[in-house]
Amino acid sequence: MYGRDEVAERLLLEAMAAVDGSLTRWRAECEGLRDRDAFTATGVMGAYSTILPADAVRDAASSVYAEIAHRLGWLELDRALSEAEYQQLSANISSWVSQDRTLPEVIETFGSPSLWIGGTNPLYPKTLAYTTADHDHDLICFHLWNAFANAAAETGLRGVYPDPVVLAVRHLPGKFPGAFSFTPKGLHRRPAVQRSPLRSTVWIFHGDRARYASGVFDTLDAGLAWAAERQVTGILAEYAGGGAYDLAVSEGRFTPSKAHHGTSDHVAAFSPGLRHVHLTDGHRDS
Repeated sequence: MYGRDEVAERLLLEAMAAVDGSLTRWRAECEGLRDRDAFTATGVMGAYSTILPADAVRDAASSVYAEIAHRLGWLELDRALSEAEYQQLSANISSWVSQDRTLPEVIETFGSPSLWIGGTNPLYPKTLAYTTADHDHDLICFHLWNAFANAAAETGLRGVYPDPVVLAVRHLPGKFPGAFSFTPKGLHRRPAVQRSPLRSTVWIFHGDRARYASGVFDTLDAGLAWAAERQVTGILAEYAGGGAYDLAVSEGRFTPSKAHHGTSDHVAAFSPGLRHVHLTDGHRDS
């Protein structure tokens, strides 16, 4: 409700961290998002743009910041699961979403959520999160989509309001793209860029204060090995073939929303929005 992107969450949590004396932990959490590929040039929303339809991304991105708030002890839960409830949900969720599910089924099966992100209007996307009072427990997040828009477009029906459907559940550890279990509907509605063969990429090194890039590598490991040998400082970034701005728009990772978006200066300065590594004297920044 405070904007089309996630700036509100970042400003709020950083301010809370400053007051709480937790800026170091907050910054470590932000770096952790990048390390897990959960944060791109367009933020957490950019990472989610390869997982969910565009109109479901905003509320889903908020769940990632809610999870950070929970770890830092700031999130006030509507309901805390018991350890047994949490473990049972964790164990059963992958098989449970092997078929399409609706919002009433989520509530009936798992009870009221610990956190409800988004409104109660069935026409809009929302995220339901479950966790315990233990700050070391991650949020298990059910991402639900506005099924009405799809149904109306495909059937031409008016005045029919199907229940929101589950597209994906974020519950697995490790890298962000592999953290989800999808329903059949979620797989069908997943952005096409992730359902097509992966494109080839290269890694380009750009030194601090350098005008031009100074290295191109087929793999991240090759780039890291060269950087360590030469003890260079800068950014090693992943690039796909083609214009970075055009690729980001076509793949749904960036949506032009301001007057200067797409201008020659904006396109010329646009970053690839893929993975990148900060290096100091040839070593990854911690």
